[in-house]
Amino acid sequence: MKHASLVIPRLLAAALASACCMGAYAQENGNAAKYPSRTVKIVVPYSPGTSADSIARRTAEHLSHRLGQSVYVENRPGASGIIGTAYAAGAAPDGHTLMVGPTTHVITPAFRPTPYDPVKSFTPIGQIAESAQVIITATGTPASNFQELVAYLKSKGDDAAYSSPGIASTAHLYTTVLQNMVGAKMRHIPAGGLNAAIMDVVQGSVTMMIAPIEAARPLIASGKLKAIAQTGSARSPLLPNVPTLAELGHPDYQLAVWVGLYAPAGTPTPIIARLNRELKAIFDTPEARTNLAESGFNVVLGSPEDLGRLTRTEFERWTKVIKTAGINPE
Repeated sequence: MKHASLVIPRLLAAALASACCMGAYAQENGNAAKYPSRTVKIVVPYSPGTSADSIARRTAEHLSHRLGQSVYVENRPGASGIIGTAYAAGAAPDGHTLMVGPTTHVITPAFRPTPYDPVKSFTPIGQIAESAQVIITATGTPASNFQELVAYLKSKGDDAAYSSPGIASTAHLYTTVLQNMVGAKMRHIPAGGLNAAIMDVVQGSVTMMIAPIEAARPLIASGKLKAIAQTGSARSPLLPNVPTLAELGHPDYQLAVWVGLYAPAGTPTPIIARLNRELKAIFDTPEARTNLAESGFNVVLGSPEDLGRLTRTEFERWTKVIKTAGINPE
C-alpha cells in the first residue's frame, strides 16, 4: 500500500504535466491558425533606399496578398542598426512584428555592446538573398588582376591604403580578412559613407576597396574603376567576366552580404513555418530572381534552421575577427 501511495501521485503529476503540454501545444496551434489577426509590421533597422529596405518592401508587398492582411515596412534607423533591432527584439512574439536583418545584424553586436543578442533574441524565419562584393582599384593602378594587385600592395608597404564607409563596416572587415590571407598590410581610411569611400578609390587617394557590386558597377562600366575580383562563391551576373577569389586559388575566402527575415524569440513554431513557406513562394520565382539580380543579389532560400546556423556562425566569425584585429569603436 505504501508503494501504491507513492506511485499514484507520480502518475497524477505526469498526467498533469502531459495535459499542460498538450494544452500549450493546442494554444500555440490555435494562435497560429488565427494568424495573422491584424496588420503585420516588418522593421528595417536602416534608412529607406538601402538593400535591406528594398528587399523588405518587396516582401511586404507580396506577403500582404498571401496572408490576407496589411503588411507594411517601418524604418527605424540609428546607431548602426541597434535602435531598430532592439525595438524588434522587444516586440510581442506573435508574428505581427518581423525584422529584415542584413549581415550587420551580427557584425554590430560583435563590435559593440547591444541590448539584444543576435542569436538568442530572435527566431530565424529564413534567408532571402546574398550579394558578393567586388575588389576595386583606380584605373591608374598598375595591376590588372588579383595577383598583380597583391604584388603592388606589398611593394607599396606603408603607403598602401584602403577605404571603407566606416569602422567595422563589411568593407573594413572583409579587407581585414583579405590582408591576413595574402600577407599584405594596408592603412584603413574610413570615409564616413559608401559613396565617399568609392570616390576615394576613383581619385586614387587609396589603393583599393571591397565594395557592393551594384554601387561600383556604373563606375566600372564607365572605365573609372577596375574590377579585380569578386568575394562570393560564384560570379555575379552583373560582372560575369570578373573571377571570384575562390577561382583564383582562395576557396576559403567566400564572403557575401546576406539578408534574412527574423521574428522575436519565442514566436510559435507554426507561425515561423508558415512565414518560411510564404517567403519561399514569394522569392522562388523567375521574376523575383531577376529583380534581385539587377540589384546585385542572388536569391538564397532555406529553412529557419539554415538561417539560425548562418546567424550563429557569422556572429562567431566576426566576433573573432574583430577581437583578433583589435578593432574598437572610436
